[in-house]
Amino acid sequence: MVIYRRPAHALKLTQAKEFKAVLAALGRLSGKHFVMKADVSGLSGARLGLIASRKAARRAVDRNRAKRLARVAFCQQRADLPPLDFVLQLKNDMRQSGNAEIHEELARLLRDAAKRFGTASAMSRASRAPAE
Repeated sequence: MVIYRRPAHALKLTQAKEFKAVLAALGRLSGKHFVMKADVSGLSGARLGLIASRKAARRAVDRNRAKRLARVAFCQQRADLPPLDFVLQLKNDMRQSGNAEIHEELARLLRDAAKRFGTASAMSRASRAPAE
């Protein structure tokens, strides 16, 4: 049995102009460890961009852990998300927090973003569509 999988690059933001567009957007949510920005995507599905700076978490293992947990949370909820571009930025070191706590925060941020920006994205896409 062959299972079709979407290419990994279709699920993530890769170019600087994509990140800049989302970071310039007004949609912003904040949690204990992450800041999430969201903007309307021109594509059919949600995409994720990750920013984990050395200033936020000094050790590479901590930055990689944050990115790994964010990707897992995003993939688990991707089917329920509207077609938005999300950028998650690490705010601080997560050493004192467990994986379950971080996963819960990420799931909450994604749910809240879908509720808050999902209806706005539908209206924004309609206004961007060419008149026929």
